[in-house]
Amino acid sequence: MLTRYIFLIVLSNLIFSNIILDSIKLPLNEEFIYKTKFKSFNIGKTKISIIYHDDKHENSAIITIESTSNRFIDMIYKLRHFSTIIVDRIDYSLQAITQKLQQGDYIDSYSAVIDNNNKQIFYYNTKKNSVNKKQDSKIINIGNKVYDPFGIVYHLRNLKLEIGNKYKFLSYSKKKTREIILSSINIEYIESSYYNGMCYIIVPHLENNQYLLKNQGEMKIWYTVDKPHIPIKIEQKMKHGIMELILEDYIVKK
Repeated sequence: MLTRYIFLIVLSNLIFSNIILDSIKLPLNEEFIYKTKFKSFNIGKTKISIIYHDDKHENSAIITIESTSNRFIDMIYKLRHFSTIIVDRIDYSLQAITQKLQQGDYIDSYSAVIDNNNKQIFYYNTKKNSVNKKQDSKIINIGNKVYDPFGIVYHLRNLKLEIGNKYKFLSYSKKKTREIILSSINIEYIESSYYNGMCYIIVPHLENNQYLLKNQGEMKIWYTVDKPHIPIKIEQKMKHGIMELILEDYIVKK
């Protein structure tokens, strides 16, 4: 997968909470441009934009993700990911999402709206299928607010990052929700084309330290120690190698 590897968020010591905010003032609009690597090969680009102020969504932030493989990879295995995610401007909890994903010949797309008052998710599969034309829908009951993995990654910058902290969220994707824990395990020096410096290492996992991904796949996220804790690198260990997103450029827009 090209971009399904981005997850979760914070608290202190062994007590879980997600309302301990750091004194960080984020810009109005941001853009993160990552190069995508697999086994040291550059295979594509990922652009993530965040709009914190919009006249139609005063209490929301809008996250857009556009991920594409390069021409050479397209000839072998075309990869695309397009998402528009609306989150609460303060706690980044999910309000609505539309997503389209392509992996080779496989195409999937869906949309969802979250009703926090009635604690429900309204899911609708928007994929067109010539074999099975029935487009399914589902109502998913939830007990707490849910978070999209991308929303979690960028919300983490608002919280205090300290080694040993654990952050717990209810993550939502398609028809499923599950509790995910992120642990801040270490600080490490990172060198890249955009940034050279110390970074916190955040590792997402399930309860009892179970692997988050299939085939004992591990995931790590590196955030700058300096505020606003920019996510510099995202790494996913897969069955046949390691996939990485490495920040090439960070743009603040007015």
